Amino acid sequence: MVSPSQLASWQPAKLSEIAEQVLAHRRTLTGLHDDLDTGAPPASWTFTDATRARAEHHRLSGLLATQVSETVGVVDALDTAVSAITSAKHLLEGAMRRAGAQGLNVDHGTGRVTVVRKFDDEDELDLARTVMHEVSEQIDTALRDADAADQALAAALTRAATTDVNDVGTLAQQQALLDFEKLSPADQVAYLLDHPEAYTLLGDHVSDAVKEQVGERIADDLDRLARHPEDFADSDAVARYGRLLDAFGDDPGVMAPMYERIGPDGLLGTLNGIGSMLYVSSGDQGLAHLAESLRDGLGTASKAAGFDAKGYGEDLVRYATVTAGGDRQDAYFRDYPSTAMGASVLDFLLRDGDYGEEFVRGVTWQLDEFERTAGTLGVQTWMHHSGDGWPLNGIGVDPDQVMGRWPDPMAAAMGQLGEHPGLGLEFFTEDEGRYEQYFSERDWSRDGFEGISRAALGIGTDQENLAQQGHGTGMFVSEFFDRITKNPEFTPEHAAAASEPIGDLLKHYMPAVQSAVGHGMGGDVLPAQVKTLDDQPYLPLVEFYPELDQGDLLKLMNVALSSEEGVARVAEGIAGYRQTLLEGFTQVYSSVDAPGAREELSRLLSDSASLEGYTQRRVGEAAIAGAVSKDQQVAAFTKLVSEAAGLVPVPFSSEVGEIAGQAGTKLWNTAWGHVQQLPTDHITETFASNAAAEAQQQRDAAESSQRDMVINSYLSMVQAGVLDVPADRLDVWAPGGELVSLATIAPEDLPYYRGQVDLAMKGSVDPKYLELIYESEFQRWFEKS
Repeated sequence: MVSPSQLASWQPAKLSEIAEQVLAHRRTLTGLHDDLDTGAPPASWTFTDATRARAEHHRLSGLLATQVSETVGVVDALDTAVSAITSAKHLLEGAMRRAGAQGLNVDHGTGRVTVVRKFDDEDELDLARTVMHEVSEQIDTALRDADAADQALAAALTRAATTDVNDVGTLAQQQALLDFEKLSPADQVAYLLDHPEAYTLLGDHVSDAVKEQVGERIADDLDRLARHPEDFADSDAVARYGRLLDAFGDDPGVMAPMYERIGPDGLLGTLNGIGSMLYVSSGDQGLAHLAESLRDGLGTASKAAGFDAKGYGEDLVRYATVTAGGDRQDAYFRDYPSTAMGASVLDFLLRDGDYGEEFVRGVTWQLDEFERTAGTLGVQTWMHHSGDGWPLNGIGVDPDQVMGRWPDPMAAAMGQLGEHPGLGLEFFTEDEGRYEQYFSERDWSRDGFEGISRAALGIGTDQENLAQQGHGTGMFVSEFFDRITKNPEFTPEHAAAASEPIGDLLKHYMPAVQSAVGHGMGGDVLPAQVKTLDDQPYLPLVEFYPELDQGDLLKLMNVALSSEEGVARVAEGIAGYRQTLLEGFTQVYSSVDAPGAREELSRLLSDSASLEGYTQRRVGEAAIAGAVSKDQQVAAFTKLVSEAAGLVPVPFSSEVGEIAGQAGTKLWNTAWGHVQQLPTDHITETFASNAAAEAQQQRDAAESSQRDMVINSYLSMVQAGVLDVPADRLDVWAPGGELVSLATIAPEDLPYYRGQVDLAMKGSVDPKYLELIYESEFQRWFEKS
């Protein structure tokens, strides 16, 4: 640590002189690029040595550019050190003067402050001690800041001396940077606004003050357009502001001042103006791009330090819902004449934007207040009159959707909570009445239940939520399972967009699905509740695990299995759940010949057969786009399970090591953040390819899937290491050294492979036993449906 005497002796002005000298050398070196260009071998030279000459010229040019680039970092480090050391010296000098005035002693070697005077008055002594502590803190701060500046400068100088790194570019670019740095701040602002493309080169060397002015200038110009929305017809002006936001949109130093300046009312007025002009200009792409750039820029600003993102979000909702209050709302309508389409604007901003947590907090809580105050009819009326049919709804949407999205800002906000799962859990648990309002009662059919389902998926599978608030997270998932299924609009028809997130959520909670299928309560009888997950020896003990009853599971499955993507997520869950159990089995039993191993293996595969039989029945009953028949849907699902084997999407992966050993831990660790998914195009191919297969086989769904399930079970045991492929059957099961899957076996060869399973599984598990289990489970659920 620097001592007071050392800091007092430092002369930051000398560093400034050194910086000027380095800068002068930098200018000289940069100026050499003209000489280098002049000395380049002419293009007309075609003899052998010309190639070497050009290579050497290129090398010298690169070395010079690197040397010049490194001086940029040195000058910046020197300037930063001058500022920091000067401030630290001033702070130290002030502290020393104050100490002297109060009769305090400062040790110039250590910075220790002591009271040396004697005081007869206790109050004066207390005051002296208070001042002593304050002076001590000032000195400590000054010494820490000076030490940090010293270390940062030393690191920069060491880097320049020991490495060859070019952070700027060619000599011509170095010259452009020098020319820019010579400009006054006002001229730098003007230059950046006229040449936004130069910001890629110059951005790291622009001062905070200049960035702030750039942002404010853009805000003022956009605000003027919003106040005169007919000017949005100027395509050149619109394109210019699109380019400006493209250039500066990722820099919080520009975006935060810009959005502070334009304000929530100005932003709403600007987007309303863009929407109005889009309405009469047949979807001008420049306007659409500007709207998207404004959304992206708001995301950048919302994450900037010091930006009041929560307040901004609250006020944006107030203006959009016409609840800002008399004078403020009147001023908005007076200043911004475009049609007020608040629901469309909010939905557009929230549906695809990437925002900081505090902005999402402000928006969501304020929308919640609005929804509770306005009531269902008021909210629906607002969304209809200020959202439906507006051009912003069509930006980023499939062109075949003529009307675009049906805007629902609260649904979009729910999706944002899924991106901020800790905040989402707070939203629902701080007021449990929100479970009833948003799960059981609210109609989410405008966005197909997508937002609320993505909220459930994000909140209910977040590692931090599970680790720190296990009971709250478990109850949240249980409340969702229990209540969303009671929502009258939660049907495959009205909740189509929820298919994949619901399938993904069930995938992560497959033990709860298995429990409901195997021995859960029939019908819809269980309230929301959690239990200890301790009934499966190969899964970790989880204290707070959501329960599912068969009635809720049926409705969840009906939605999840209504799309190819949802089917794939459920298939991944079944495959991963089975594979995890088999991996755990291999850690407990050394072989299938170990005492009790065959019985235990039969039990595990029976559970798997039960789960797959139930789900395949549901798949057969679902209406899945892309499938040509119910039988084909079941066959495709079975093949997807085979493809997904080895994926393990079950929570609490870190705890399995104590139970299933290293192999199990490795599998479980794929559950969080690394869950592989079957590619969408592969799902479609699977459905398409099975159309011909079904025509050839002429078998009913139960028979063909029963066969496929047995093949799948064998392949899963091989993948888990429970069984080895017999040496004389390697060419059948692993041609070329790679294990086959149902998807790689030709349909006409499946009966042959079923016969091969009898030979391969001989002495371990009877395949016919599995067929009986599967058939009984399939038929049991068939009879219930």
